[in-house]
Amino acid sequence: MSLDTITIIVAVALGLLGLCVGFGRTLRFFTKGIFGIVISVFVCFTFGGMIKGIPAVAEFISSLNEKLGNAWSFLQTIHLETVLFYVILFFVVQLVRVIIVHFVCAVFEADVLPMRLINKLLGMVLMVAAVFLLTLLVLAVFRMIEDTSFVQGILEKIDGTFLGKLYESNPVKFVVETAE
Repeated sequence: MSLDTITIIVAVALGLLGLCVGFGRTLRFFTKGIFGIVISVFVCFTFGGMIKGIPAVAEFISSLNEKLGNAWSFLQTIHLETVLFYVILFFVVQLVRVIIVHFVCAVFEADVLPMRLINKLLGMVLMVAAVFLLTLLVLAVFRMIEDTSFVQGILEKIDGTFLGKLYESNPVKFVVETAE
């Protein structure tokens, strides 16, 4: 059996699993535990600088840095206020994520026929889409360590397949900065 056939079978099986469990349960699965933490870290990393640039937030952080510096100059040197900002932002994002997921799941799991159908169909789509995104992330990590024999072996096996083409044209790219 070819790798492309296996890929199609896995995608269909994931679609059927998503159809069986529904959107609400699939969403809960992909947003709690380690997935939820990764999502929250991503949101903090992506939007933290923008939030930090809001004048009221920037002023608060600056005053906090000054107060910490007055208490102990070392705290001003290590920018403890920035660490505190991101820790607080992380907990706020975690809380907002949990509330939003709870609300969305409650809406989609309403026990009326139209919502049950939508829940099942969107569950199928979400399951396949989430696993596809995870596959893209894994392939992006492979790109970072493609010089290892482990990854070279995998790349040889997927060469010429759908996964190989996906690896070659993966839109997810991790930028690794090197010190010059």
